[in-house]
Amino acid sequence: ALRATILVNTCIAMIIAMTVKSVYGLYLICSDLVFILLFPHLVLVVHFPERTNRYGFVVGFTTALILRVLAGEPVLGYDAVLQFPGYEYSEGYDIDGNGIGIGTQKFPFRTCCMFLHLGLTLLFSYLAQLANNKGYLVGKLDFLGEFNKPATPTMVIKNVNKVGDLKSESVQTGDSKI
Repeated sequence: ALRATILVNTCIAMIIAMTVKSVYGLYLICSDLVFILLFPHLVLVVHFPERTNRYGFVVGFTTALILRVLAGEPVLGYDAVLQFPGYEYSEGYDIDGNGIGIGTQKFPFRTCCMFLHLGLTLLFSYLAQLANNKGYLVGKLDFLGEFNKPATPTMVIKNVNKVGDLKSESVQTGDSKI
């Protein structure tokens, strides 16, 4: 599955790189996706790691990506399917004189998508944790493997007599934050 995803992403990136006419356009698309999709992940993983899980991240990321794609992208030459308040339709012409209409979103939809990503990630992480606590996400129902994590070995130091004389043993614990 991972190799197939990498292959699909590579093909999409190649198509985008061939269709965009300028490096500035590629920069705009890249910075837009980083702000909407990766920035919320970074904030939540760094500041709220105990309140997030894979279920919340999948829902937040997927929703933000779908909303961003539906909002249109003038650099790629496709119009908005989802028109936010204040949308302005403009008529333009391509090189051959054919009429093309690509509107402009006046609403700060990028910021809205980013905050929606943050909120949905926190909400669905909480709901998944609640479902796990009630016993709904056990065994095979936990298809992302968030709550059925194997115990990780940690090192516990015992008896330090002098420098260089460490006696330690490997202990299996369920909590890796020891």
